[in-house]
Amino acid sequence: MTTRSPTALGPARVAAILVGSVAALLGPAAGLLLEGPALDAVVDLALLLFSTTAALLCLRAARLASGRTRHGWAAIALGCAAWAVSQALWSASTAALGATPPHPSPVELGFMAFPVAAVVGLRWITEPAAAEGGSALRRALDRLMIACALALVTWVTVLDTVVDASTGEVLVDGLALYYPLADVVLVTAAVITVARLRHDIARHLLLGGGLVLMAVTDHVFAHELAVGSPRGTTAFAWGWWIAFAMVGAAALVPGSGRPPAGARRAETLRVLNQLAPHVPLAAAAVLAAVDLVVAVEDDAVAGFLLAALVLLVLVRQYAMLRENLALDAAVRLREEQLRHQALHDPLTGLPNRAMFLDRLARALDLARREGRAVSVAFLDLDGFKAVNDALGHAAGDALLVRVAERLRGAVRRTDALARLGGDEFAVLVEDGDPARAAAGLVEALRTPFALAERTVAVSTSVGVATAEPDGPDDLRAPNLLHRADVAMYAAKTAGRGRVRVHSPALDLARRDDRPPLERAFARALSAGEVRADFQPVVDPVTGRIAALEALARWTHDGVDVPPATFIPICARAGLHHQLTAAVLEQSCARLAGWNAALGHRRLRVAVNVDPTEFSDPALVERVVGLLERHRLAPAQLALEMTEIAFGNRPDTVLEVIHRLRGLGVRLALDDFGTGYSTLARLLATPVDTVKIDRVFVTDVDHDDRQRAFLAALLELARALGMRTVAEGVERPGQLRELRALRCDLVQGHFIARPADAATTTGLLLAGRPLLGPELLDPTPSPA
Repeated sequence: MTTRSPTALGPARVAAILVGSVAALLGPAAGLLLEGPALDAVVDLALLLFSTTAALLCLRAARLASGRTRHGWAAIALGCAAWAVSQALWSASTAALGATPPHPSPVELGFMAFPVAAVVGLRWITEPAAAEGGSALRRALDRLMIACALALVTWVTVLDTVVDASTGEVLVDGLALYYPLADVVLVTAAVITVARLRHDIARHLLLGGGLVLMAVTDHVFAHELAVGSPRGTTAFAWGWWIAFAMVGAAALVPGSGRPPAGARRAETLRVLNQLAPHVPLAAAAVLAAVDLVVAVEDDAVAGFLLAALVLLVLVRQYAMLRENLALDAAVRLREEQLRHQALHDPLTGLPNRAMFLDRLARALDLARREGRAVSVAFLDLDGFKAVNDALGHAAGDALLVRVAERLRGAVRRTDALARLGGDEFAVLVEDGDPARAAAGLVEALRTPFALAERTVAVSTSVGVATAEPDGPDDLRAPNLLHRADVAMYAAKTAGRGRVRVHSPALDLARRDDRPPLERAFARALSAGEVRADFQPVVDPVTGRIAALEALARWTHDGVDVPPATFIPICARAGLHHQLTAAVLEQSCARLAGWNAALGHRRLRVAVNVDPTEFSDPALVERVVGLLERHRLAPAQLALEMTEIAFGNRPDTVLEVIHRLRGLGVRLALDDFGTGYSTLARLLATPVDTVKIDRVFVTDVDHDDRQRAFLAALLELARALGMRTVAEGVERPGQLRELRALRCDLVQGHFIARPADAATTTGLLLAGRPLLGPELLDPTPSPA
């Protein structure tokens, strides 16, 4: 079966080009050489040739197209052919009778069919209505707006005159109204075609422009007939000639069906889409103003002001559309940037943990279907901390970049390399021997690095874990990565620069090597038995809940283990990441439920985040996932950090919190005033809330020096645009002093103790102040 080329010179195209060429030469030549009946005859012949050429070319375009487009071009070809038949009959009748045929006449049926066929064709050629976007009501209003504007133009230019010239004969007057009204529908369809244009700009503009010119020429001709002008079709033939030539040219332009390539063409297309519906409005406004001036000669100022007002509104609308287009482009660019940032490590450019886990999950699904193994190699650099401490964080970052470059050269093209955070990397191995691939990674780092005019040697310990074809079906990507992490830990324990393959014995050895309480806490954390309780944060003026702080709580063997006991255990066991994830997940899930119950999204929950988390760029991706999964507004989540977070890789920490703030997530500096370099850190850190440590609140109600210091602290925070929260409020006197000093929010056991989620839900739904009337009175109670 042969494939027809869109540019091939087939018989239909050759015939159409020859006929069109004859018509194009015949019309101008006749205008220069002939006059009278001879000129009319030649002009009629040229109109027949132009319309026939357009019909043939549209038929060819239909044969080359498929689907909706084929039907559309076929309908337009049918319309052009009908017009050509009527033109032939009209010319024959004129020659036979020696005068134009009577009006109305069956000869005109082809002329009447053309706008109907053209509208149907445009309906098929144009993109489906869903491509426009917006609601069905908005699309219907757009069509009505265009049609009304064109109807106004038609009334001012033609219909008013046609109605005045009515004969009283229903058929004659009805036909006289049909042509301009049918042209209104045709131009409306052409404008909608441009407004919904998604591809093939030149082709659709030629087609729409030709049909609009056809309608305009019909309008002028109808107006001349209504006023009894002696001019015949010859005076208007140029309009019809050019209209059919544009339709034929549109059919000749190859259709790709693809959106325009390049930013400038895409921008041009968006401008056309937005501007097209406003052109009829502008034409209607100008013609209405002119009509008003002509009709009311002594009120020209009113006509001018009407035109100026309408045009200014249109210009303003167009300017707003341009701004919206620019904003839309900026938003799309920002979305692409955020999507890239969310999936890549900003330092090395490698995929990050989130992207690696996503690709690993897809690889596991595919491997299960194909019955093959998938492996992960987990790398941790040996001696990186010593380099970081000796040469500084900048040198450490430079070393990580160099390590990433060398690892890129060591992995195969089919393997996927990622940086998980810190000095940890991972490689996805989907085929081949994973142990051999891991040995190649170790070998790649044996050569020392030239760094900061020094020679730096680092090695890597690698753990390998494999998901076998006959393994458990419920093995997920995080579990396989954890197994590789366990194997890496075993390799590091055995010595530097080693490779260890995971086995179940490694999991057992790591579990048995921990103290009993640590093992119990790890089991509880894995089983979801570490819960989040919530302590209200209250407005001291109204006494109402303004926010909640999530606090981790653990009950072991029926006894509540205090945070002062299990938090250090968590840190020693390296479980801080899991604890933070568990509290964040529970808090966001509860907050989503409270949003539904309260009917708004103004409530905020603050979560304490382990300081080391802020040095991991993947924290941003985890937070984004939580917000999207639970449908929370970013401002509803506040992450509390301490100054200790800046002790390890402060540049990375600053980058992470800047990205979090860019998302709209709130950040609070906890235990403010108890760390190091406090004021300098406060200026450099983009936090929006400062939590005043309880040591500055303890004696504020009877110690003048502490009161003066706290007042200065609160004033400083206000000057920097930060909200303040005072912790550790235990007495009414403290509350009154904090309210007098205009502290924004307060919390403490005197206000409300931490409670489980069910109790907190009751407090929120009750909506009552947590402080009694006597505590809300700003005047101190009598002694």
